[in-house]
Amino acid sequence: MRGYILVKLHEPLDHDALWELTRKYESIEGIEFASNVIGSYDYVLTVDTKDSFERVIEKARELNPQGNTVGLKSNESFGKHREIKDLKIFNDLAKY
Repeated sequence: MRGYILVKLHEPLDHDALWELTRKYESIEGIEFASNVIGSYDYVLTVDTKDSFERVIEKARELNPQGNTVGLKSNESFGKHREIKDLKIFNDLAKY
């Protein structure tokens, strides 16, 4: 399962605390990358897991229990469309 987790922190953190939280998020199995961002949310977590997407969200919530954590699953039908499109382009290139 692929997707994203959006995290709004309960309270602002200093630079060192943000780096530490980034490392903690990235240590969760299933989270590939944690990005501290500017906007409505404070983090975007990139998820790629064979496990339960909901379990990954719950682990992320444990690090910020009073904040807001929202999961967004990828729509696999669009992913398959891209893979087929990429394969077609590759096959077209292989003809030359």
